Amino acid sequence: MKHFTEPNGKFIIELPNDWQYKNKIVSDEEISPFSFEKYGKSIGCFQISCYSSIEKEFSKIDAQKVDNGNLNFITARMDGGGFNMHLWYAVVDDHLFMIKYIYDTAKANSKIIKNELLKAEKALKTLELLGETNRKKALVLDKYEKFMSSLAASFDIKNQAFKKRSFIEFIIIVASQIDAYLRLCIVMKKQLNEKTDEIDIKYLSQSETDKPVMEKQIYKLSKELEIIDDNTYSKLFELYELRNKMVHRYIISEITTKEIHLLAFDYEEICEVVRINLKNVEETQAKEKIGIYKRGCPVNEDLPKEFINFLYSQVNDKHSLKNLYRKI
Repeated sequence: MKHFTEPNGKFIIELPNDWQYKNKIVSDEEISPFSFEKYGKSIGCFQISCYSSIEKEFSKIDAQKVDNGNLNFITARMDGGGFNMHLWYAVVDDHLFMIKYIYDTAKANSKIIKNELLKAEKALKTLELLGETNRKKALVLDKYEKFMSSLAASFDIKNQAFKKRSFIEFIIIVASQIDAYLRLCIVMKKQLNEKTDEIDIKYLSQSETDKPVMEKQIYKLSKELEIIDDNTYSKLFELYELRNKMVHRYIISEITTKEIHLLAFDYEEICEVVRINLKNVEETQAKEKIGIYKRGCPVNEDLPKEFINFLYSQVNDKHSLKNLYRKI
């Protein structure tokens, strides 16, 4: 199961790993209803709407408490026009949840629809309207998970670029990975220094309205926190200037394609240095039992299939391209 967090942190729900969030794919609007469908060929659609009493008038059926799962739902059916619709309603505090599962009437008796409805029922047991404190925590965790899944997805792009010998693309994605590794190091080093499990999310997530923490700032802060040494710091700035020359002045400068090929290998080499530094910080957290890795560093052999499917699902959502989907 994977978590879906409403964009403003209003509610959370656990959903099947093989369901894909559709709002961002179909449109840019992340508002009710929030829609989910099984990866691949569409079978049915699961939709969640959440409205406050200010947004929508609704009858005051018995209100349930925030920060609680296992809600009691009023159920209904609305079939017609070639489609069947299962509905669930619940009022929590001053909000109304309205949930639908819609599918083709012709598939009503199929095993796959019955299975999808069971998944919907299971998911609804995890639905929670969050209070203000838990909303902030949920949003931080959601942004952290998206950062990690984006980092995982970047290896697909990197491997594609290498196979195609597209070294400009390769350099850009490796530079992004270095930046990501250092951002993680900064977050974890601050956790160690401040002896806290809190994640300073400004380093891992950047919306259109957030004040950006730029790449050069990340290099400088990494040196200040002794994540990287002077040699690595100087090398990162040297590569940064060469990368900018490649991107912005390939045509108007004397830089050659051969030099770009060599630059790709230099970037991969320094990326490995930074990755090892990240590993060292992770191990320090595990040893001191502080921060993200306070419970230890997982190894591949320890990862259950459910976790692998969760990661595949997150990466699939990041790509949103069928040719890069992993089967779950």
